[in-house]
Amino acid sequence: MCWMPSQPFLSPLCWSSLTPCHILWQASEAALELLKGGTIPKDKLHENADVLLEPITKGCKTKVAKVIGISIAALQRLVALGGVPTSKLPDVLQTLSSVSNQAVDIQLKILQTLLSILTYNQDVHDEVLGNALLLCFKLQESRVSVVSSTAAATLRQAVMLIFDRLSSPPDPSDTPSIPLTLPTDPVTESSVSPSANDAYNIFSDLCLLTASAGGSGGLHLWGNSEKEVKPSLLKLHNLNKTFGLELIESILSGYEESVKKQPELLFLLQYSLDPLLLKLLSEKPSFPIALRVCRLIFLLIKSFTDQLPKQVEVYLTTLIKMGMGEHEPHERDVHHGWLRVLALEVIRGICGDTVLLQNVYSHYDSIENSTSSKLYNKIVTSLSRLINEKPVLLGIGSQMHGLGVLHTDPTSPGTNPHASYLDLGIGMVSSAATAGVNTMNAMMGGQGGGLSAASGVKLRLIEQHDKAEAPLVPDTYIYLLALQSLDAIANGIYTSVASSATLIEPIKAMASSAWPALLAALSYTMGTNLSDQLFADVLTSLQDFTVACGLLDLKTPRDAFLSILGKYAVPPPVVSAMQSYMENPNPARNPSVISADALGFSALGVGGPSGPPSLSERNLACLRSTVNTARVLGPSLGKAWHDVLEILQNANFLLAARKPSMGRRPTVPGGSPSNPMSPGTPRPSGRMSENKPDILQDLDPESIQLLINALFDSSRDLPDEAFTTFVTALCQLSSEMIGMNASNPMSSDLGDYSAPSTPNMALSPSQDPQRRRTSGINISHSIKSGERSFSLNKLRVVSTLNLNRIIKQEPEVGWTVVTQHLLAVARHLTAPATIRTQASDTLGELLLAAVRIGKEDRIQHQVFDVLVKQVDVHPVSNTISTDYEVRSAGYQTLNQILESSGHSLSVGWSTIFGMLDSICQDKDQEILSFPFNNPQPPETPISPVSEFRRPSMMHSKGNANLVRIAFPSLQLICTDFLSSLDKEAMKGCITCLGHFGQQIDDVNITLAAVGLLWTVSDAVQTQLQDDSKELWLYLLTELLELSKDSRLEVTNSAMQTLFRCVELYGSNLSSTLWQSVFEQVIQPLMDSTEGDESSILALTSIGNIFGNFLKQINQLSTFREIYQKFLDRVKKAWEIEPRNCATAGLKALERVLVSLKLSDGQAFGGNRDLIVEHTWKTFLDIGTSFTESDNSYTQENLINLVKVGSLLHDQLPSSSSSSPKLNELSNILRSIMTYTKSTDYRPDIDTLSPLQSSVSTLISDSQQFSTSQQLNDLAEFASLAYFSAGEPSSATGTGTSTGVKVTYVGLTKWSMPKMVDILGENRSSPKGKGKEIYEDGTMENVLGAYSIPIKLKYDCPPANKFGEDPPLWKTAMTTFVAVLDIVMATLDVEEISVERFEAIWSQIMEIFSGVLLADSSEDVTSDDETFVIAHLVHLRSVILPRLGDPRIPDRIIVQLSEALRKASVLYHYDVRVNGGTTAPGIPETQEELRYWSLDLLVSLSTKREVDAEQQKRVAVLAVPALMKRFRESLTRWLDDRKLRGNLPFGRIREEEILFVLRHLATMRVYEGSLKSDNQASETLSAIYKTSPRSHLFHLYPLLLQFSFLSHTPSMWIFPSEHSQLFGLSPRESQEEPESSPARGEERHEDEEQQMNAGDGGDLIEVSAGQLARRCLELIGKESGMAV
Repeated sequence: MCWMPSQPFLSPLCWSSLTPCHILWQASEAALELLKGGTIPKDKLHENADVLLEPITKGCKTKVAKVIGISIAALQRLVALGGVPTSKLPDVLQTLSSVSNQAVDIQLKILQTLLSILTYNQDVHDEVLGNALLLCFKLQESRVSVVSSTAAATLRQAVMLIFDRLSSPPDPSDTPSIPLTLPTDPVTESSVSPSANDAYNIFSDLCLLTASAGGSGGLHLWGNSEKEVKPSLLKLHNLNKTFGLELIESILSGYEESVKKQPELLFLLQYSLDPLLLKLLSEKPSFPIALRVCRLIFLLIKSFTDQLPKQVEVYLTTLIKMGMGEHEPHERDVHHGWLRVLALEVIRGICGDTVLLQNVYSHYDSIENSTSSKLYNKIVTSLSRLINEKPVLLGIGSQMHGLGVLHTDPTSPGTNPHASYLDLGIGMVSSAATAGVNTMNAMMGGQGGGLSAASGVKLRLIEQHDKAEAPLVPDTYIYLLALQSLDAIANGIYTSVASSATLIEPIKAMASSAWPALLAALSYTMGTNLSDQLFADVLTSLQDFTVACGLLDLKTPRDAFLSILGKYAVPPPVVSAMQSYMENPNPARNPSVISADALGFSALGVGGPSGPPSLSERNLACLRSTVNTARVLGPSLGKAWHDVLEILQNANFLLAARKPSMGRRPTVPGGSPSNPMSPGTPRPSGRMSENKPDILQDLDPESIQLLINALFDSSRDLPDEAFTTFVTALCQLSSEMIGMNASNPMSSDLGDYSAPSTPNMALSPSQDPQRRRTSGINISHSIKSGERSFSLNKLRVVSTLNLNRIIKQEPEVGWTVVTQHLLAVARHLTAPATIRTQASDTLGELLLAAVRIGKEDRIQHQVFDVLVKQVDVHPVSNTISTDYEVRSAGYQTLNQILESSGHSLSVGWSTIFGMLDSICQDKDQEILSFPFNNPQPPETPISPVSEFRRPSMMHSKGNANLVRIAFPSLQLICTDFLSSLDKEAMKGCITCLGHFGQQIDDVNITLAAVGLLWTVSDAVQTQLQDDSKELWLYLLTELLELSKDSRLEVTNSAMQTLFRCVELYGSNLSSTLWQSVFEQVIQPLMDSTEGDESSILALTSIGNIFGNFLKQINQLSTFREIYQKFLDRVKKAWEIEPRNCATAGLKALERVLVSLKLSDGQAFGGNRDLIVEHTWKTFLDIGTSFTESDNSYTQENLINLVKVGSLLHDQLPSSSSSSPKLNELSNILRSIMTYTKSTDYRPDIDTLSPLQSSVSTLISDSQQFSTSQQLNDLAEFASLAYFSAGEPSSATGTGTSTGVKVTYVGLTKWSMPKMVDILGENRSSPKGKGKEIYEDGTMENVLGAYSIPIKLKYDCPPANKFGEDPPLWKTAMTTFVAVLDIVMATLDVEEISVERFEAIWSQIMEIFSGVLLADSSEDVTSDDETFVIAHLVHLRSVILPRLGDPRIPDRIIVQLSEALRKASVLYHYDVRVNGGTTAPGIPETQEELRYWSLDLLVSLSTKREVDAEQQKRVAVLAVPALMKRFRESLTRWLDDRKLRGNLPFGRIREEEILFVLRHLATMRVYEGSLKSDNQASETLSAIYKTSPRSHLFHLYPLLLQFSFLSHTPSMWIFPSEHSQLFGLSPRESQEEPESSPARGEERHEDEEQQMNAGDGGDLIEVSAGQLARRCLELIGKESGMAV
C-alpha cells in the first residue's frame, strides 16, 4: 500500500508541534522517517502502528484545537489506508472519546473517523463495536443540531454497515462460532457468526432500549447495580423512542431478506418487536411515536405475513378498529383522530398492493381455513361502511341525475329505483347495495361539500416524520382514503385478471368476497359530490371490476355492477322527463300557482328544471363505460344483453332528442347555487377542460354514438351461441317496443312467425308489464313520434356484419330469429307505419344478401319462402298505405335479387311473371303461384281481420306505386335473362309486357314496356329460329294493339317499335308473311292515323319500309294497289293534314325514290316505270296545286318537294320525250322559289336559304335541263332580289310568321357568277350548239339580269348582314365583264341573226350607259370610283373596237355618245337657271369618272391617223354630242360672266373651261362630220366639208366673246405642251399637224424630257383667254387668213 497520501498530514503535524511540544515533534519526525522509505505493505504498517499512531495520540493530548484537528484528519486518512489494526482500535476510540468535547469541527471529524473505522475495519465486533456506537450516541446527545443530526445519520449508517455484512458474501473469518441461546419454549441453542451476533445484539438492544426509554432519553453508562435485562452491545441506559423506532424501521425496510434468513432476528421480531409495538399502541401515543409504530406495522404486514401470521392478524385487526374508530369506551379519550388517519393510510397502502391482498386473503379468508378471521372481507366491508359514515359530508352529485330533471325524494312511496334495467334475480342485492344511497340522499339534501382535491393533504401523515404534533386534516380525508382504498382493491383485481392468461382462483374468490361491499360503496359514491378526478377513479373502478367479474365468470356480480352503470348512464327519470318534454315542450303555467322565482326560492335550488332533459357529462361517461364493458364481455353476457341493449336504446333516444349543438352547459346544472364550485359540479367554461381525466374526455354525442356503433360492430366476433343470444335480445327489445306478445291478434295469421323458444326467453322482460314503464320509454310515445326503431336499426347493422354466419350457418343460429321477427313486425296490426316499413326494408336487404352470398337451393328456398309471404296480395291490417309499402319492399327485393343473382335462380319463370302480372290485373282472388313446387299457399286459420280485406284497386295510388316498383323486375328479365326463357315463358313475357303497356297508372312504364317488346323481338328472332315466325307476328299484333292507345306517346312508341321490328327482320320475311304484315299491320295502321304525330311516324316508317324492302315488296302480287295506297296517303297528308305530316309524306316518297335510284335497273322489271310514272303524277298534282291552295306550306315542305322533284328528275330519260316533264318541273321549281305564303322563311341575305339552295342547285347542276332553261331560270332568280322581295304572309297559313323578310339577296349573289360558269361551259360546246342561247333571247335575259343592279347601284339591297360580301352592283359589274368577254368572243365567231345581234348590243349599251349614268351616293368612296373606272376601261377595250360593226345600228352609237355627254357633267345648280346666274356651281361626285367619260367622248369624236371607215362612222355619230357638251360649257360661262363680272368661278368650272378650250385648240375631227347651217355661205360650207377644225367654226361666236374677257382662269403647262398647244416648236413645219393628247400621238421621249427638265421654274402659265385666241387663230388659218 502506498504511504504517500499520509505524509502530507504528518508534515503539518510536525511543523505544528515545534512550538508547543518537542516530544510531539520527535514522534512526528519518527513517523515521517518511517514513511520515507517508499511503498509500505499493510502488514508493515500494522507492525509500525505504534510509531504511526504516536504523533496522533500525542497531538490529541495537546488540547490545542488546531493540532487535534490535524491529528484526527491524519488518523482518518490512516484508517482509510488500512494502517490501523483492530487491536489498536480501543486506544484509538479512547483517544477520540477524550477529545469528543472539543469544538464542532472536531466533533464532526470524529464522526467521520468512526464511520471510516466501521467501514474499513470489517472485523470490529462486540465491545469495540459497542464503544464506537456509544461514542456516536454520545455525540448524538449534543445540543448542536448539526452535530446531533450528523451523529444520528452516522448511527444509521453504522447500523446499516453491520446489517450489510449479513447480506454480503460470507467472509471466511466470519464463520458461525459464537453460541447463542434463544429464550424460547423450549430453549433454542445455535451458533452464529460474529456479524450475525452483532446484528442480533444491536436489534435486541434497540428493542430493549426503545421499550425502556424514558422521556429524557439521556445517555447512561452501564451500571452493575441494575438487575433487569440490560443491553448487551449498546451500553446505554435509555434511548429516544422515536430514534430507536426509526433505526428499527431502517433495518426492516432495508434488509428484509436478510432478516428473513436469520432465525434469531425473526425471534426478535416475534418476541421483542411485537410486544414493543403493542405496548406503544396500548399507551397514550404521541404523534411521532404512533406514526413510526404504524410504519413498522405496515412493514411487518407487507414483508413478514408468512413469518408472523398471528402477529399480522393482530395488526390488521388493530388497524381496522383504529381506522373505523372502533374503541372501547375507556379508550376513546386516549385515541385521537390523526391515529385513525394513520391507520387508514396504512390500509390504503395495503389495498394498493394486490399481491399483499392476495397473501392476506390466502392466510385469513381462504375457504379451506374454516377458522379464518376473514380479514380481507373485513377490510373491504369496513371501508364500505366507512364511506357511508357521514353522508352529509359527501353531498349529492347533481350531474348523476341528468340535466333538466326535477329531482324527487327517492324514498317516496311508489318509486322503485332498482327496477330499471336488471331484474334477473339480483334485485335484492342491488336494493341492499343502494339503500344507503337513497336514505342518505334524503338526509343530506345535496348540501355536502363532497370529495375533491381539497379533501386530501399535500403530504400523507405517515410520511411527516419531522412533525411533533399531528397536522390538521380535512374532515373528508378519511373518506377519501377509504374511497381510494376501494378503488385500489377493484383495480387490483382487474389488473391481476387482465395480466393473467388463465383463470386465477384466488382472484376469483377475492372478487366474489368483495363485490357486495364494493358495489354498495362505489354505487353510493358515484352519486355523491365528487371531483372530476375522483369520479373518474370511481367510474374506472366500477368498469374494471365489472370486466373482471365477467372474465372470472361471476355472473351475479357482473350483472349487478352493469345495473349500477346502466342506472347512472341513463337515469330512468331523465328518459321519462324527455318523453314528457317532447310531448309538451311548453306546458301551460297555472296562473294560480306562484313560481319559485317569484318567492325567491330559486336561489335555494327550489323549482323545476329550466331546460330540456338531457344526459350530463358524467352520465355520458357512465354510458361509455357501460358500452366498453359490454364490448369486452360480449361473448359471456348471455341474458344480460337484453338489459344492455335497453340501456343503449334509451341512450339513443336521449341523444337523438338532444339539440345538435351542445354549446356550454350550465355552470351548475341542477345543483345548488349556494355552492357553485363544489367538486361534483362542472367548472366554468374557462377551466372546464383543464386537467380533465381521460375518461371524461371526448364525451360529445357523436363520439358516444360511434362507440355504441362499435359495440354492435363487435358482434361479428361473438361465437355462434353468444350471437344467437345477442340477436334474440335485440328481437325481444323490438317486440316489447311495439307491444308484440303472445296475445297479439296477428298470431292467427302469422302464428308460425314467432321466434323460437330459447333459454333466455324464460326470463324475458316482456313477461313483466312494469318493465317497459320503468325503462323510461313507453309504447304510446313510439307510436306518436313516428321514429324508427332503434332495435330494428341495430338488427339491420348486426345482420349486415354477420351475413355469412346468418346465411350459411344453420337457420337456428340467426336466420329464423331475424327473418321471422322482421316478418312479424312488418305484418303487425298496430305497429307504427315507420317501424313496419323499417322492418320490411331490413328484411329486403337480408334476403338480397342471402341470394348474393349463398347459391345453394336451401338458401334460395329460405329466401323465397319469406319473400312470397311479404308480397302477399291480401293485407293483414287496415292501414292500406303501409300494406302497400310492405308489398312494395318485397317487389323491390325481387328486383334486386334478379339484378344480382337472376342467372342462378332455380325458381320457375312463370311464377315470377305471375307475381308481376298480378299487379296489372283487376282480380279479387289471389293468382300468385308459389314456387318450389308448392301450388297451394300454406293453410292458416281464418283471422277476424280477413273480414276487413278490401277488394283489389287497380287504379288506386297504391297499385300505381306497385306498378312502378315491380316493373324494373320485368325490365331486368327482358334485358338480361331472355336467354333463359323457353317459348311458353317468352310468350308469357310478351303478354306481361302488353299488360304493363296497357296500364294507365304510369305512362313512362307503358313506354318502357313497349321498348322492352323490341328487346323481346330480338330475342325471338335470335333464339327461337324455328318457331319465331308465329311468335314474332304475335309480338307485332301486341304492338298494334298498343298503337291504338288513346295516349299519343304510347301510340308513337308502339308504332316506332313495330316498324323497327319490321325493318330489322324484313329481309328474312317470306312473301306470304310480308303480305300478312301489310294486310294485318301496316295498312290498318295507315288508315287509323291521321293528322297527328302518329301519322308522321307512320308515314316515315312506311317510307323506310318501302325504301329498305322495295325489292321484296315489288314482288308481291298486290304491289300496284299497295303502292297506290301509299301515294294516296302521301297526297292526303300534303293536302289536308298538318304541315309536318306533309313533310313526313314527302320524305317517305323520297325514301322510295332513293331506293329506286340506288337499285339496279333490272331489279324491279316493269314496275320501275310504274313507280316513276305514278310518283310523277302525284308530284305533278302536288306541285301544280299548292300555289292555289289556301294552305300555307312551310319551307321544309317545299324543300322536301324539291327533293322529290330532284329524284324524279334523275329518273327521267335523256330523250326529247322528257322535255314536257322538264318544263313542268322547271315551272314547279320557279313556283316554289317564288312562293310567298310560307310562314317560316329563313334568312337569305348572307347565304342561300335551304330552299333556295336546293332549287338553284337542282337547276344549275342538272344534266337534263337545257342551257337556256338554266340561264333563264337563273336570270329570273338573280332578279328576284329587286322585284319579289317582301314580308311573308301568314294570313292563310296555319302557322305564324317568323318575322324574317325574304330578300333573295343570297340567291342573286349566287346566280350571277353561276351564270358565268354556265356560259363558260356553253362556250366550250361544239360550234353551232352555243348560239342557241343567243338566238332564243336567253342572252338578253341574262344581260338584263345584270343591268338591274348596275343601274340601281347604291339603291340595291344590302349584300350582307353579317359578312363582308361586295355590294350587288359590284358583283354584277364584275360578272358582267366576264359575261361580256364570253358574249363578244361568241359573237365574233357565231353567225347570229341581226335582230338578236342588235338586241344583245342594245342590252350591252344599256348596261354601259347604266354604269355611266347610275345615281351616285353622297357617301361614294374613291374606291368605288376606282372600281368603276377600272371596269369601264375593260369595257372600253372590249366594246370600242367592235363599235363600228355595220350590224350595230347608229342609234346604239348615238346612245353611247349621249350617255357619255350626260355622264361628263361636272356640276349643277341648286336653282333653276334660264340664262346666266350668280349661283355657284355645285360639283358632282365622282369627278374622275366624269372626266373619264368626257375624255372617252372626245376620243370617239377625234380623227385618227389611220382612217378607217368604221372609226369614222363612230366619230361622225359621236361628234354632235361632243359639240353640244362644249357649247353648253362655253355658253354657261359667258352667261354667268355677264352677271358675275370679275367674281371668280369655282375650281370645277375653271378646270372645265380650261379643259374645253384646250381640247378645242388641239383636237381634229373628220372632215364633213359637222354640218353648217342652211344660212352659211358657200365658203363656210366648203370649210366644213374639208377642214379638220370645222368644230372651231361651229363655236366661233362663243370663242370670239371669250377672247375679249379679262381675268380668265389660267393653268401652268410644260414647255413641250406649250409649244404643241401654240405651234411654237422649231420642228412644227416638219411634223404632222397637231392633235389632242387624247388621240394617243407619240412623241420622242428624250426630246420631251429635255424640254420639260427643270425644277418647275420653266412652267408656263396659259390663260383661258389665250386658249380662246389660239382657237381664233386656228380659225383664221383654216380660213386662209394670216394672223
